[in-house]
Amino acid sequence: MVEPIAPSRPEEAVREVSHVFLDVGGTLLRAEPGAEDIFHRVLASRGHRLDRSAVVRLLRAPEMVVSLIRPLGEDRAAEFYRSVNARVLEHLGFESDDAMLDDIHAQFSRPLAWRPYPDAIETLRTLRAKGYRIGVISNASHELPETLRRTGLAPFLDTITYSFEVGAEKPHPKIFLAAVARAGTTPERAVHVGDSFETDYLGARQAGLHAIVVCRGEDPPIPCPHIRSLDGLPALLERSRSHH
Repeated sequence: MVEPIAPSRPEEAVREVSHVFLDVGGTLLRAEPGAEDIFHRVLASRGHRLDRSAVVRLLRAPEMVVSLIRPLGEDRAAEFYRSVNARVLEHLGFESDDAMLDDIHAQFSRPLAWRPYPDAIETLRTLRAKGYRIGVISNASHELPETLRRTGLAPFLDTITYSFEVGAEKPHPKIFLAAVARAGTTPERAVHVGDSFETDYLGARQAGLHAIVVCRGEDPPIPCPHIRSLDGLPALLERSRSHH
C-alpha cells in the first residue's frame, strides 16, 4: 500500500511545469441542472426534505468514488451509473428502489446543459498563448469528447483522458499517469487543477503531479495551493516560474 503523499504548502512553487491538466465538471464546465439538483428534486418529489448542501458535500466525498478496474464500454454505462446512484441514496440515508432509480436515470438521461464557467475559455486561451500544453483528466463517460467539442473547449486541448476509457477513476494514480504518458511528459512537469481536494488535489499529488485546487466556495480543508477562479491560474503558474 502506498502511503498518501503529504499536501504541499501554499508557498511551494509549481516549478518547471510544461503541461497543465484540468478537471472538467465543476472546474471547466458546469451542468444545468447539476447532479445535486437532480437528487434533491427526486427525493423532494417523494416527500423527503433534504438540505441541498448535504447532497453537494456527499457527492464530493471520497467514499462516492466507485473504483473502475477496467475500461467501461457504453453498453455498461447505464448499469454503472445505476449502482453509483444507489450508493448515493444509501449514504444519504434512503433505501433505493427500482422506481426511484428509474426516476433518477430518467432525469440524468435528459439533455444536460453543459456550460463553460465564465473564466474557462479565456484561461485556456491564455495558457496556450504562454506555451503550456493543455489536457483534461475527468471521471467521465465516452460522451466527454463530444461535450468538450460542443462547448468550445476542444480546440484548446492537446489530450483528453477520462475514466471510462482508462478503466480507473480519480483519485487513483492510474488515470493521472495515463494522462501524463499520453501527453509525453512526466509527473514532475505537470500540474493538475480541479475543484475537489480529495479527488483532484490528493489524487494528483499521490501520482507525483503538482496540484492546485479551484475553490469557488469554501477554502480547502488544509492549506494547499488554491485559486478562487480559473482566471487566477496563469498568474500563479507564471509567478511560480519566475521564483525558480
